[in-house]
Amino acid sequence: MMQEKMQDLIIEQIENDDLENAEHSIQEYCFEYGKDEFYYMASSDVLLANEEYDYVIELMNDALEDGIENDIVYERLGDAYFGLQDFESAIQNFKQCHLEQDDPNLMHTIYMIGLSYFHLQDYDHAISYFEDVLLENETPEVLYNCAVSYLCIGKVSRAMDYFEKLLDNDYLIEPICQELIFTNCFDEADQIAQKTNMISSASLSRIKADYLFTNNRLDEALPYILEALKEINSDALKYNLASIYEKNNDFDNANILFHEIIQNYELKDDEPFDFVLAHTEALKHLNISNIQYLRCLEPYVQDNCGAFTLLLKFALDHDLDDYQDYLLNDVNHTEPESDSEYIFYMMILLDIHLKHKRYEMVVDIFDHIPNEYQTYFLTHKLKALYQLEDYEGVIGMYDDVMPDGYNAIIILKACLKLERYSVSNRLFNDMLQVDPEKVEGKKIFWEYVVDHVDSSFNLE
Repeated sequence: MMQEKMQDLIIEQIENDDLENAEHSIQEYCFEYGKDEFYYMASSDVLLANEEYDYVIELMNDALEDGIENDIVYERLGDAYFGLQDFESAIQNFKQCHLEQDDPNLMHTIYMIGLSYFHLQDYDHAISYFEDVLLENETPEVLYNCAVSYLCIGKVSRAMDYFEKLLDNDYLIEPICQELIFTNCFDEADQIAQKTNMISSASLSRIKADYLFTNNRLDEALPYILEALKEINSDALKYNLASIYEKNNDFDNANILFHEIIQNYELKDDEPFDFVLAHTEALKHLNISNIQYLRCLEPYVQDNCGAFTLLLKFALDHDLDDYQDYLLNDVNHTEPESDSEYIFYMMILLDIHLKHKRYEMVVDIFDHIPNEYQTYFLTHKLKALYQLEDYEGVIGMYDDVMPDGYNAIIILKACLKLERYSVSNRLFNDMLQVDPEKVEGKKIFWEYVVDHVDSSFNLE
């Protein structure tokens, strides 16, 4: 009976999100009763809640080795791989569950398989699993993702059937309009907006303007920007409009807008990233790098890593070294919340360390970057290793960074230093086979060879 009471206590703690106490209780339970099925399941609940996905996988594999094999084990493995964005492994584990059984508890697993296919952009398979779930329960989340999947394969009418079922969910109206606009279904977005009256015409114009501007359809974006600015006081929209004027050689109107942007540093109808982007770009276009202007932006970067990185990049690009150090050492900022934010932040941070010749730091930071992100920063490490005269290390990165003309120059220079003619010969052959239209830097590589490699260089 005591064992059941401990189990009830742990379940209650987990359900109440009292995870720290639940973890202690689970440890006590393990000490008293060993690693039974309840221990593994409760532990995985806590680990999943804490997003400790690697540990969930390790724990569930231990459970399998202990002979505990059931649908919940594979479901937890699937959830963990999904959390790590390894969607193929997630599907593989979810499908180990007995999906053929008529069990309502399997709806989560079936939905997660669909969601995994959705993230893999395999929308036909995603739809088949979403539809299975919808036969049992038409939840807003499943309806929404199924509708978006139909949009992605061009079945707009079918998508609209599902979106129509969601119009009572006010919080979904703007995302629905966004999805429709992002697939060029402007008329359908207008229909949703008119039916619900939950999104203003100015807001809808702004979504259309942002979509068209981002996709470089500037002439199409222009009327929507002007329409949105009638009601929305947005520096980001003003910057987009100024950019269009500048592209059309209307520099007077562009400069008027750039000046208007920097006259007021109060965040209005913009997200912090878009707001800081508009201001730093306006400063750049007006050739202003006054630190006092930048200091006015600091309140808006502390809760947004992307906005913070924009300010850091401005300081880097304009050689404001003291202000750059101040930002890194004295201005609080949040951790990146997305892959794109993380990559942007690390890119600028490594650029700063390279600029200041902190080569050992570049290598150390790179070696602590998760493997799935390292490909974005290979050139940083390559440059640092060369400056550290670790030419063997440079050559050792060949297979990771090739083909790329700029990186090839660094590798060639290392080959010349060590007289590694076999590697240089391979390098020349590889660069000859690269399509010049697909690889940036091929031309500059061969120009470097002509200018710096002696004609008597031994190509074996």
